[in-house]
Amino acid sequence: MTIASMTKFLRRYWCWIVFVLIVMVGMYLRFWRIESTGGYGWDQARDAWKVRDVLMGQFVLNGPRTGVGHFHLGPLWYYIEAPFYFISNYDPIGAQYANILVNLFNFIALFWVTRRVFGNGTALFTTGIYTMSRYLVEINRTPWNVSPIPGVAVLIFYGIYQVVFYKKYRWIPMVAFLTGLFSHLHFAVVFLPPIIALSFLAAKDKKKVFLYSLLSLPLFLIWLIPIALFDLQSKGADSNLFQSFLHDYWVGIHLQFFLHRLNDAFVQFQTVLLLGGDYPLLKFILPVLFVVFLLFEHDAKKRILGYLIVLWFLVPLLVYGVYGGSTSEYYVLFNIPMVLWITAYVQGRLLKGVGSFRVIVIVFLVALWGWNIYLQTKGQWIKPAYGGLVQQKDEVRQKIRKGEKMEYNEGIIQTYLYQIWALDKKSSH
Repeated sequence: MTIASMTKFLRRYWCWIVFVLIVMVGMYLRFWRIESTGGYGWDQARDAWKVRDVLMGQFVLNGPRTGVGHFHLGPLWYYIEAPFYFISNYDPIGAQYANILVNLFNFIALFWVTRRVFGNGTALFTTGIYTMSRYLVEINRTPWNVSPIPGVAVLIFYGIYQVVFYKKYRWIPMVAFLTGLFSHLHFAVVFLPPIIALSFLAAKDKKKVFLYSLLSLPLFLIWLIPIALFDLQSKGADSNLFQSFLHDYWVGIHLQFFLHRLNDAFVQFQTVLLLGGDYPLLKFILPVLFVVFLLFEHDAKKRILGYLIVLWFLVPLLVYGVYGGSTSEYYVLFNIPMVLWITAYVQGRLLKGVGSFRVIVIVFLVALWGWNIYLQTKGQWIKPAYGGLVQQKDEVRQKIRKGEKMEYNEGIIQTYLYQIWALDKKSSH
């Protein structure tokens, strides 16, 4: 290859080359020595038992239970993990093999969509911050049903974007399909139908949107079949739990409670970017600036795009405002791409407004993000050689050598390991 052809290649593919380097860093932070750094908790142990059932020929219909209400999601995650458990001879490390591919999917989906909507610079910035966030590193290395949420959410947003801006109504079936799939990942799927419906109000041909949405409904409902079958099989146990959930956690509309729930709807600005801490109101700086800039935005397309992004925070806020139960930050894991896009947009608008001070502001932002990345990743580069699943396995091996028995416990991975090694006679490596 000549220098000229190499230069041409680099000019053409530089963005993808940088993206690959970013992903390599992100995968190192998440999965290097993962068996020693990632212990298996209650969710992972439960999943292991269910995947074992699948591999032993059972047709599992009940997925993970919701944290509040304790009714079941769909079982898709178990079937995603099953081939990797089979390859690893039922060893729960198979869950991490699946998780590695899921995280690659999240990286690619986030980059691809951001690049097509906002351009190369925003795509690399967004992916870079996603890569370095301590919160995202920690939650991404955990193999569980919420793992694919960022990638699925960003593809749903892209489908909405294609419908609203380019009248590509063929994306509506894909949006319906992915929303149904989301019902197997987390109960936060309840936020998606109103987000999608309110987004489609910005579409040009609303009659065509309605027709395509109606025809696409089976692609959503098909994902609910295993949930419905399990409910029939369990004589309506989940239906009763869901009705109790609505009864017990509906608190009505109260302005003070809405204000209290602001933190829950916007919490990812704090977890991803480290905004807040001892000063919780800091997390609202970026969304407030985003809304202010949109009010004075001259570009109609950007105003509509801003509306589509705001819905991913406004709808959770409205739902949380009438919900009296507990929440967790991963309930709004789906709006992480929007957090990153808002950050990039606000930063871009600030740079446009500084005029001759642009260079000084750029230097300041580079220093600021450098410090943020240092805080986010310190202690993440050197991985321990012992701990996590390795240590949990050693505990079980010692009990087996001593002839000690372990009773079944759905939420303790050691009892699963005892089952497959001592009773199922699977090999222990």
